[in-house]
Amino acid sequence: MRSGHRRPGILLYLILNIIVSAATTLGVLAIWDRVMSREMPPAEAWGFKPAPTATIDPGGGVLQPVEVTPTATGPLIEIKSVVAAGDLAQEYVLLRRLGEGDLRLAGWVLQDQNGHEYMFPSSPELILFKDGAVQIATRAGEDTPTEIFWNLTKAVWSSGETVTLLDQNGNVRAEYRVP
Repeated sequence: MRSGHRRPGILLYLILNIIVSAATTLGVLAIWDRVMSREMPPAEAWGFKPAPTATIDPGGGVLQPVEVTPTATGPLIEIKSVVAAGDLAQEYVLLRRLGEGDLRLAGWVLQDQNGHEYMFPSSPELILFKDGAVQIATRAGEDTPTEIFWNLTKAVWSSGETVTLLDQNGNVRAEYRVP
């Protein structure tokens, strides 16, 4: 009978030990987080830079990027790839910014050889920063800063087809042949 009385005591001791250990661990983590967030230098101090990406200006005029003018030093943008050509659910074109400065894409046109065209809107305006990228998905969806939706019901791209990107003045800025 004595051993029967010890078991509830041991069980109570173990449960109490678990609760105290969990509370202590949470307390130490909270203090650590508070102290380390004040003492840690910014990521840039370690040589890390935030990954640039595309940004959509919601029309509030908050963004004031430098206007980029074409130069003889090279292309402004490239069509990096066409992914899942022929599969509406997965198909997209990947554009990547090359060179310095910000690139406003309002009025630019992405087109295929069969007359399909996607014109980048002026509102909200898509701006690609240096080394930024954006995906233009063929299917329907809600635009984000890194993915734009063409909202079509059929796939556009096919193997062997040439994808062309024209600036707002109709000049060819990039071409890509779908593998």
